[in-house]
Amino acid sequence: MSVLQTILIYVVPAVGLYLLIALLVVAPRMARRPRYRVGQPWPHEPMWWTANPQGAQLPSVEGLVVTGERGGARGNW
Repeated sequence: MSVLQTILIYVVPAVGLYLLIALLVVAPRMARRPRYRVGQPWPHEPMWWTANPQGAQLPSVEGLVVTGERGGARGNW
C-alpha cells in the first residue's frame, strides 16, 4: 500500500467527518437573521395591541411619528 493510498483511506474520511460536524454546528447559527441588540435603532413600526380595541377606546395611531430613538433598557451610572 502506498503513502497516497494510506492518506486517502485514513486521513481524508477523518478530516471530512470533522468538517461535517463543524458545518452542522455552525450552519444553524449562520442561517438565523440578525438579533436585536440593546442600543440599536428599532427598525419596526410601533404596534399597539389589545384584545378588544373597540372596548379600549384607543386613539388612532396613524398620526404617530417615530422619533428614531434607540430602543432597549439602558442607563447611565
